[in-house]
Amino acid sequence: MSMYAAVFHGPLDLRVEQVRTPHVGEDDVLVEVEATGICGSDIRVYKGEKAARQGSILGHEVAGTVKTTGNRVTGIEAGDRVAIYPVIFCGRCHFCLGGHPNMCEHRVTLGYQLDGGMAELMLVPAPMVSKGNIFKIPDSVPFEHAAITEPLACTVNSIDLCKVKTGSSILIIGAGPMGLMNLLVARAAGASKIIVSEVNPERLSKARELGADITVDPSRERLIDVVKAETNGLGVDAAVPSVGLPDVIEAALLAVKKQGIINIFAGSAPDAKITFNPNLIHYNELTLTANQNAPPSCFARALELMNSKQVDVGKLITHRFALKDVPEASRLRIE
Repeated sequence: MSMYAAVFHGPLDLRVEQVRTPHVGEDDVLVEVEATGICGSDIRVYKGEKAARQGSILGHEVAGTVKTTGNRVTGIEAGDRVAIYPVIFCGRCHFCLGGHPNMCEHRVTLGYQLDGGMAELMLVPAPMVSKGNIFKIPDSVPFEHAAITEPLACTVNSIDLCKVKTGSSILIIGAGPMGLMNLLVARAAGASKIIVSEVNPERLSKARELGADITVDPSRERLIDVVKAETNGLGVDAAVPSVGLPDVIEAALLAVKKQGIINIFAGSAPDAKITFNPNLIHYNELTLTANQNAPPSCFARALELMNSKQVDVGKLITHRFALKDVPEASRLRIE
């Protein structure tokens, strides 16, 4: 039997074609894909800026309906609505044992090393099933929202690292989808002042719509001046550069108060470099951190944020494409 899938053959070569339907082993689960998000990382793979196995099916932001389970699988049944945590982790390495399976030394990820969700059907292999990577979706969460659980989990991890709580102030630089998700999660965590910096007028307007207290176009205003004016000269408690540009990270370093936190959220070009005076960090006791992906616990919390209506990711969905149009959708993201 065969099915259709978006297969990566190399940079700028993504084709929707017929492939063999996955074989379901005794410990595997087969999911009928209902929705898959197109991540910025998928676009970096498409452009040749990030590695993925040639011949693989892309897509790691996946939600669907269980179609078939292996005869040794328990707790998951045909018909279950599910979202998939996309990282296979070993459970034995230093990072797994320390509670950070997203940093697993032996990690394998759907849509990169394994076939992902840009397909009619997706196999969830036995190691993912046994480690609890399949999460049941609450009835209140639509499939297209559930497909965004993985990136939302990354922003839950981000806001945790920023130690945002009731009354916190935070600067988010970049109002793309991930910046806006940081905004939504920061608000849910209790942030009382959220400043968003963005040069794109449409995205800046979206940030205001989603609840940003202050929006800044740094091409028209000095960001640091606005931040200082809005924080009694102190600076914000935390800053999240959600754009992978060196000058954005440097701007974040200047915008936080003493003992503030800067969380580098976005990946940068392979040859990117930043230059700053280390005294800026030393004398101000700044914390410079980052997050890449998120552990399963953040995935579960992201689902709960959607289920409880604290976060509405539906407001971030701008386009919907059929599977046959995935190459067009990928080209649209880079134009």
